[in-house]
Amino acid sequence: MTAADAAAVDDLLTAAEAVDRTDEHFNLEDVLEEVENPMIDVSRDWLVAEVDGRVVGQSRLLPRAPAAGRVSVAVDGTVDPAHRRQGIGSRLVPLMVERAREYVRELGEDLVPVITGHAPSDNADQAALFARSGLHPDRWSFVMIADLATWVGDEPEVPDGYRLTTWEGIDHEEMREAHNRAFAGHYGFTPWTAQMWDQWVASVRSLRSEHSLVLRGPEGDIAAYVQTSEFEAMEEAIGVKEAYVAKVGTLEAHRRRGLAALLLSTALARYRAAGFDRAALDVDSENPTGALGLYERVGFRTTMRWTSYRST
Repeated sequence: MTAADAAAVDDLLTAAEAVDRTDEHFNLEDVLEEVENPMIDVSRDWLVAEVDGRVVGQSRLLPRAPAAGRVSVAVDGTVDPAHRRQGIGSRLVPLMVERAREYVRELGEDLVPVITGHAPSDNADQAALFARSGLHPDRWSFVMIADLATWVGDEPEVPDGYRLTTWEGIDHEEMREAHNRAFAGHYGFTPWTAQMWDQWVASVRSLRSEHSLVLRGPEGDIAAYVQTSEFEAMEEAIGVKEAYVAKVGTLEAHRRRGLAALLLSTALARYRAAGFDRAALDVDSENPTGALGLYERVGFRTTMRWTSYRST
């Protein structure tokens, strides 16, 4: 993979989405942004498959930072629908799984690789590909949508002693540290490094600081937060303006006070006022905080189920 391949990969992703209907859309700027991921070497960690000079498949690594003696590395990929069942995916996936193990060895420490994958639960071909490379079903997640045209609700009042603001002008290092504390101990969670936070949150084009929320407690500490993203490619592709809830968290000292529900209801009310058509998020089916029920109570409904695969 090189930056020169970005347009061809964007075309490939568009062709695949027209058939797969995962509701994930990309444009050229999105692909170029991911080529700049400082945690990978695209010449080794992102492969493209070509037929007669045309890109018909791609696969890449999405590594996390080392934590607790382990390194989680996700493998994803796509094959053009017109070129499926010709062995392209069967070639790419094992190559990238082996590259993921090599990637971890190259970190120069005694680290254990944890290879992961993610696919719609009804994608039997992807499940079979992962299984042949030693990745098996581990968890399930749900994509949830709130239709803002029919959503009924208003922005709730902020509890006494708390202060609500957007992420505009926020200290991202403070937010990163708060997010790491909020999710410490959650299954599969890897703390975000400053480099990762900058790449995927602070500097990413999709971040909508004006629609992201942070609630501070009486001492000025972060109590709860919502990060909002908007992927322009979705509106370009299907004419839907979607606010994606990328992160929701409540710090331990402020839990069991309904703050997450308050922030989500506030976010939905503000999304609607700003002209968004819908809001979306995804949630682990076994989230220990009961997030699935929370999201249903504030107006989200499940639309799709995904399976997470993991090396054994």
